[in-house]
Amino acid sequence: MELIKTENKREIFISNQIKKFAINGLYGFNTIILIGMGRRLGIFNYLYEKAKSSTSSGKNTEVTFTPFELSEILNLDFKYLDGWIHLALECGIIVIANSEKKILKTAPYVYDLLIDRNNESYIGGTLGAFYYMAPAQDILIENFKTGKIWSILDLPGDIVKDLQERGARFGTLVERLFSKKYENFCKNIQKRGTIFELGCGYGFNLETWAKKYEKARFVGIDIDHIAIAHAKKLIDKNNWNERIEIFETKIDEFTRSFKEKFDLIILNQVLHEMNTDKNYRKGVFKNLYSLLKDDGILLIGESMIPDTFAPKKKFQLFDITHKFTEVKASLFYDEKSFKEFIDSTPFTRAEFVKEGGNSIWVIRK
Repeated sequence: MELIKTENKREIFISNQIKKFAINGLYGFNTIILIGMGRRLGIFNYLYEKAKSSTSSGKNTEVTFTPFELSEILNLDFKYLDGWIHLALECGIIVIANSEKKILKTAPYVYDLLIDRNNESYIGGTLGAFYYMAPAQDILIENFKTGKIWSILDLPGDIVKDLQERGARFGTLVERLFSKKYENFCKNIQKRGTIFELGCGYGFNLETWAKKYEKARFVGIDIDHIAIAHAKKLIDKNNWNERIEIFETKIDEFTRSFKEKFDLIILNQVLHEMNTDKNYRKGVFKNLYSLLKDDGILLIGESMIPDTFAPKKKFQLFDITHKFTEVKASLFYDEKSFKEFIDSTPFTRAEFVKEGGNSIWVIRK
């Protein structure tokens, strides 16, 4: 069997590479397709609601169901659904609970990982975002050849909304790490704080913060009118009109018209999507500086991406995938270059906080 000797003398057989690229690749590709379709067809949402309404005591770890149940309630063609189920069984998303009665259930931990969006281990949104790389291929191929810049808004509306939900999941991790490391600050904003989100999008991240910080007041802005309309519906749905304001406006216009200062300003996966001109970004941070109280915090959740040829020190697949899909239209930083950028703004203190695979920047005046 043919083998390759690498620089570190480790032998790699062709059979290893066949498994890596063919077998593992096929399982991985089909799993992403199944997860994306399961989300868009409403299968995962149905299983989530079914588990929530279950009268059984204790924490849900799995959900049982039948193909007939899914077909009838979700109005799905049974033969197509049977094909999805068969492949989901092969890829380990679901398992057979009772073959005679044709009862299925989610495989171990699948409920936590792919269905329960409130679980701290939930990765369904991230994998769902990978699914959307398929319909984006035509745009990417054209841009490879022409150098054109594209925006997430070039994708269909339902995809944009789903990707926004994925970003809000990242925001949940940002909040969790921030509240852990800055417990006293968070206790204060819980009592009487004012919080501003730049680039609030569809409102999913604001919703996460508003549910936890029930006595805080919020203001969010964005330039996408579709996103703003959805955010306002979320506010109406939760009866938050007295404590959350949403504006469709640019940051410079908002700063000129809004005179209140904030305890906390949040940028959740927004920085890389700003205009890539350094002076423009410095202007944005000058505006944020003027909106922040003297003892306030600017909280940034953002992928820190090293140079392409920098020595690899950690697992970086998610961050680098982010770069791959948005590289032309975006400007990403690593830790050093971001700190240099902050030093060029009015802010004087920037702390990088990292725990496991999660990280935040805490910026002060």
